[in-house]
Amino acid sequence: MLLIVCSFSSSFAQQNNKIIQQGNEAYKNGNYNAAIKDYSRALETDKKNTTAWFNMGNALQKTMNSEDAAKSYDEAINNATDDDLRSKAYYNKALAMLQQKKLQSAINALKQSLRLTPEDNDARENLQKALNEQKKQQQQQQQQNQKQNNTQQQQQQKQKQQKMMDKRMMEQKFQELRNQEKEIQKQLQQQKASTQQQEKDW
Repeated sequence: MLLIVCSFSSSFAQQNNKIIQQGNEAYKNGNYNAAIKDYSRALETDKKNTTAWFNMGNALQKTMNSEDAAKSYDEAINNATDDDLRSKAYYNKALAMLQQKKLQSAINALKQSLRLTPEDNDARENLQKALNEQKKQQQQQQQQNQKQNNTQQQQQQKQKQQKMMDKRMMEQKFQELRNQEKEIQKQLQQQKASTQQQEKDW
C-alpha cells in the first residue's frame, strides 16, 4: 500500500501542513531521508499529527528501517480517529512486520486492518498468504522437532548399547582377573605342597 496521506486543517496548522507537503514532495521524488526530516519537523510542533506519523512510517519503510516504521504506524493508529487511515496504518505495519520476519505480528495487524475495512481485498489476500506461510512454518517446525526427537532417541539407544557393551567388557575383565587369581593361588599351593614333600624326604 504505502500511499501518502495529505492533510487539510485550519490555519492553525497551515505551517505544519506546508512542512508535510514538502515531505510528500521529497517522498515522491524518492528523497526519503529528506521526507523523514520534514515529517519529524512537523511532529515537533504537533505530536499527534496522524498524517505526519503515517507518512513518516512510509518513508522509513522505503529506507528499510522497518522497526521504526512500525512504531510510526503505531503512533498513527493510536492518534487517528478516521478508521480508513487506521486500517491503512495497520496494513502498512503488517508489511513492516513481514520485513522483520515477524509473521504473527503481521497477521495480527492484517486482522485489525480487516476489522476496520472488511471490504479490503488486498488485506484479505495478504492475510491468507500470511496464514498459509505460518501453517507451512509450523509444519516444518514439527518435522524438525520430530527429526530432533528421532536423533535423540537414536543417540540414547547408542548410549544404552554402549553402556551394555561396557558392562559386559567390565564383567569379562573381572572374570579374567578372577581366573588369573585362581591360577596364581593354584600355583602357590602347588609350590607349597612341593616344598612340604621335600622337607619330609629330607
